[in-house]
Amino acid sequence: MPIGKRQAVKDGAPSHRGRAGRTSGHARSGGYVMIVLMIAVVVLTVLMLMAVPLWQTEMQREAEEELIFRARQYVSAIGFYVRSHNNVYPQNFEILHLEKFLRQLYPDPVSVDGRWDMVFQDTSSGGAKFLVVPAHLAKAYFGRAVLVGVCSTSPETAFREYRGKKKYNEWAFYLGEKENEKMPELQYEGG
Repeated sequence: MPIGKRQAVKDGAPSHRGRAGRTSGHARSGGYVMIVLMIAVVVLTVLMLMAVPLWQTEMQREAEEELIFRARQYVSAIGFYVRSHNNVYPQNFEILHLEKFLRQLYPDPVSVDGRWDMVFQDTSSGGAKFLVVPAHLAKAYFGRAVLVGVCSTSPETAFREYRGKKKYNEWAFYLGEKENEKMPELQYEGG
């Protein structure tokens, strides 16, 4: 280092090349970068907050589709069981799984606990009367009704309407149902 520059530093006079005395545009641009970065974070946060409800809606719609798929798996399994057992209806869902009519006992995707209610067709009366019964009370109905399907236990309101019904626990899936017809009146038992 030349002698003249050492003397300026020793004397306490600021050097034009030292960091302490720098007042160039480079230091000021660091503040602008920080402001731009903060604005970008705010914009991203707002976009994320806008995306969350859309994502939740999409997840609920997918759960509704899964509900319909799983319920129809149970109905198909009941139909196969009845045909292969000379019109004898199953007594529970477990028998459908044990006899390989159902790959697994699918949980209800929209209810908190995953349980299904059973749909019975009342055979004691002349008409087609459908009873929705919690699984733990089903034994009391086997003398007068046959197990023909499932119904969700969730009381939540759906995004879509299924056969004229908006609540999941009003969506009954049973043997012989026609998707283009209105849901028949369901009688809720023990719940």
